[in-house]
Amino acid sequence: MGEIKGLILNDCFYTLPELIRFCENEINAGTTPGWTLDVYRFILDFLNDSETITQQTSGTTGKRKIIELPKKSMRISAQNTIGFFQLKEGDVAALCLPVQYIAGKMMIVRALLAGLNLKLIHPSGTPDFSNSGRIDFCAMVPMQASHLLAKNLWPDIKTLILGGAETGPELLKQLQQLKTQVFETYGMAETTSHVALKQLNGKQPETTFSALPDVKLSTDERECLVIEASYLPAKVTTNDRVEMVAPNRFRWLGRFDNVINSGGIKIQPEILEKQFQEILQKPCAIIGRPDELLGQKTVLVVETSNPEDPEQLLAKLLPHFERKMLPKEIYCIEKFPRNKAFKVERKKLQQIIQDGS
Repeated sequence: MGEIKGLILNDCFYTLPELIRFCENEINAGTTPGWTLDVYRFILDFLNDSETITQQTSGTTGKRKIIELPKKSMRISAQNTIGFFQLKEGDVAALCLPVQYIAGKMMIVRALLAGLNLKLIHPSGTPDFSNSGRIDFCAMVPMQASHLLAKNLWPDIKTLILGGAETGPELLKQLQQLKTQVFETYGMAETTSHVALKQLNGKQPETTFSALPDVKLSTDERECLVIEASYLPAKVTTNDRVEMVAPNRFRWLGRFDNVINSGGIKIQPEILEKQFQEILQKPCAIIGRPDELLGQKTVLVVETSNPEDPEQLLAKLLPHFERKMLPKEIYCIEKFPRNKAFKVERKKLQQIIQDGS
């Protein structure tokens, strides 16, 4: 499955014994930053004799839980990505995602298997690429890409994969101006990273995801995606509602457990959020709140440091939507609660709105 000879870490090559000693020394030093400690601990975990890696899921297939991922599955998944993007020994890869999540772990596995030069960058909302030079391959979440573009700090990246959240319309528009080849990914911890890709820019941008080789996609009775692959220990049934447009090609609609039933109308928040964001030009989130008449009512929350009058925001939306699709309440807050993977935490957002109203 590809012999691991060592790792090029921040331009310095370590043989396997040297890499293990280096990681152990850094962990025991007492002065190593926490985010890099996570990197070194994972490297040691992946190189030890255990056949699995312990990983917390994001909740895509149900409640968050701790699972055991076979290292063999992680290796095959990594090789699929290496092959798809034609990554080769010595190519520079940047790790700017938290290693607690599968996306961060898999960047390290790809570097180990392909002999990539792995540059470690603090996984902040605006990663600092100032000393990184040319990068061949990188993974980010959309919020990181948005911040870099907004601050005119876009690095020299050949290929970027975006995951963890859907790419919003404003970011999508900005990506069209870049030389960087950008792909949106679909995957989760249970599938050891992405199983499908969608090219977002270039000569042939796509609107649907296509499965990687060796992956078979279908849907269940809820219209939620079901994933099978020879390297996965079991079939994965997700909570993601999709529209299958062809065999192994789909359009993502949103989370099944986010659906709001308002007066008998089933509303998929992620679809509305994208449409509202396009009009308001600000990050938007839709949540449901109990309502005596409707059962649930839709509430629009806008992330902005300059709050607008809710009536003015509603007036901007009014010409574009049927009244039944308009939010029943609108709130502005300065910052959405996000987890370490920079995803909006909807339950916390609901609590913030409930406490403040």
